[in-house]
Amino acid sequence: MLEQLTQLYNTNVGEPYFSLEELNHDKKQGLTQSQLNNFILKLLTTIDLPKLSELYFQQLQNTLPLSELKIQFEDDSVTFGQRVQPSHLKTLNCMQLGTAVAVMDYCFTQPLSIRDWQILQQMHVNFCNPFKNALEHHKIKQFAMKDFLTSLGNRASYDETMIRLASQSQRSHQPFGLLILDMDNFKQVNDIHGHQVGDKVLMACADTIVHSLRESDFAFRFGGDEFCCLLPEADTRTNNLIAERIRSAFELHPLLQLHHISCSIGSATYGEDDSQIGIFSRADEALYTAKQAGKNCIRNA
Repeated sequence: MLEQLTQLYNTNVGEPYFSLEELNHDKKQGLTQSQLNNFILKLLTTIDLPKLSELYFQQLQNTLPLSELKIQFEDDSVTFGQRVQPSHLKTLNCMQLGTAVAVMDYCFTQPLSIRDWQILQQMHVNFCNPFKNALEHHKIKQFAMKDFLTSLGNRASYDETMIRLASQSQRSHQPFGLLILDMDNFKQVNDIHGHQVGDKVLMACADTIVHSLRESDFAFRFGGDEFCCLLPEADTRTNNLIAERIRSAFELHPLLQLHHISCSIGSATYGEDDSQIGIFSRADEALYTAKQAGKNCIRNA
């Protein structure tokens, strides 16, 4: 029977579902219409992609022996739960106009029964439509959170990330760092060479910053020649190490050298009973001190 079922398995699941009656005459079915309606109604409570995916994972766990769900889309992915050994992996695609827009890996703690197979396909197919809507919303949101010129996060992205890190810090009692960077001597580039060259210099600065950070860090452009970096789980020492890596990289970059561009950096650490406004004010004041000290240097709040 399971061999028969495997032959009917298709990663590109869509309507109609396979019929259990064609495989045997067991009266067991998948989800009832009432259960399916409740499941769909829960999925309609959010269009936020991570929240929707987590909600789907929770609904699956309540119904099937699922240990981990991984959803891969474009250059990103979300994962919930943890893979156990031995695990039983099943992969289903989320299709749109004949193309897979997402690949979903389901890891189970045991082989699925025939009824579980039908339930998985029912839930998967009914998740795909709200997921595709959430994916479009996610793309629009990501676009709106990026600086057009450098592709770094913008001020809205900074605010959202700051709120998240502050919340995590308060729960875990772990500090995080903030660097505010200002490009030294940038105004003369625009004045002498024009904005086209100025834009190339800004993109070079953004690229230099990104390549100086850890994978877990975040970079933002506030506009003009001001940039910010948020450094999760970073203390003053880590802040200084990363800030110095950025400052040194500016000195070594050929285009930035050509136009005598360096950077001044103000550093601050988020601690107990801190605030989002407080850490920014301290880092901004430290940046002002760095500028007053002759530029191309780092100062701590």
